[in-house]
Order: sequence, then C-alpha cells, then structure tokens
Amino acid sequence: MTIVRARRSGISVMDLMVAMGLLLMLLTLLFATFFMGGNAWRKTDDRFELLRNTQTVINQIAREAERGTVFSVTILPGRAVSFLSPINPDGNFVTDTFGDVRWERYLAFYYDPASKEVRQVDVPLLPASFERGTPQPIERFDSLTGRHPLDFYLTGGRVLGRHITRFEPELPDSTKHLRISVSTVQPSTTRNRDLTLDIASNAFMRN
Repeated sequence: MTIVRARRSGISVMDLMVAMGLLLMLLTLLFATFFMGGNAWRKTDDRFELLRNTQTVINQIAREAERGTVFSVTILPGRAVSFLSPINPDGNFVTDTFGDVRWERYLAFYYDPASKEVRQVDVPLLPASFERGTPQPIERFDSLTGRHPLDFYLTGGRVLGRHITRFEPELPDSTKHLRISVSTVQPSTTRNRDLTLDIASNAFMRN
C-alpha cells in the first residue's frame, strides 16, 4: 500500500523579505504622495494669503480716496498719504442742508518699516473746524494742540496689511489720480522661496 504524505506549505524567509520590501516601497510612495499634496495645498494657501493681504491695502485706500478730495491730499513719499473723508463714525456720507459735502475726518495711511505693516489712522475734525466746509491738507488743520505735519499723526492705528516691503503713494501734478503702489512678501510655509507681489492701483478723487 502506497502512503501519500501531504506537503506542508509555509512562508520562507525569502518570501517574507520580498513582502516586507514591497510594503516598504508602497509606504514610501504613499508618504511621498501625501507630502507632495500637502506642499501643494500650503503653496496655494501662501499665494491666496499674499494676494488677499496686498489687495486689502490697495482696495481700502482706493475706496476711501474716491470719496476724498484732492485738495486735502498730503503725501510723504514712500511713507504715507492723508486726505479728508466725508464718512462719519457711523459709516454715513455727510452733506449739509444744501447737499454740499461736509468733511468729517482726515484719513492717514502709512507704512511702518519696523513692523512691515500698512496702518490707517483717523483724525476727527472739531465741530467748528474750518475744514468741514473748505478742504485743505492736514498740516493746516488746527487741532486741539495746534498745527502739525503729517508725520505727527503716524502712530498706532488699524493694521491694513502685513509683510509689506514697499508703500508708495503718488499724486502727479495737475491730476486727481492718486496712485498707490504696494509690494508684499509672503513667508513660505514650504521649502520653496518666499512669494512676492507688486500691485499698483489708481483712484480718481473728488474736486
């Protein structure tokens, strides 16, 4: 009588090493894909933040300038710009009984190179200020402490944009077009270089 013995099947050391090698390759590929995807997302976020930060500065100044008057503009090249605004603290456009504009405050936008920020400062007019009906630059404004140049007011204020490397307001002679040029750098959250952006905008001011 012939006896047939069943073969025992098992995993050899070689099979185990091959399986571990394949698993390691799959894990490496998985982590590489995940890392590349994460970098792509962070890169997109960096670009969005760069654009948002720069446009916030440009849009805010342009919007206010279009409601301001060219006769009240003061510019410190590479540093600041100020002009009168007819918007009161409640956000309303103010006119008198004849429909003429009543100016409410000076707005000053300035660049702080130490913090690399652009900030906005409000300088309210006094109830009896001459400038309420007759616009003129801020250095002629008779405040409670007298007349002061624009740089006197350039402290504190609300932050409009960060990571700013250049802020250049310009008002070409005999024009009403206020031009604002802004350069911004966005620190990279990946191993890539920091992102930079240059934007300029023109606002047509009132008489």
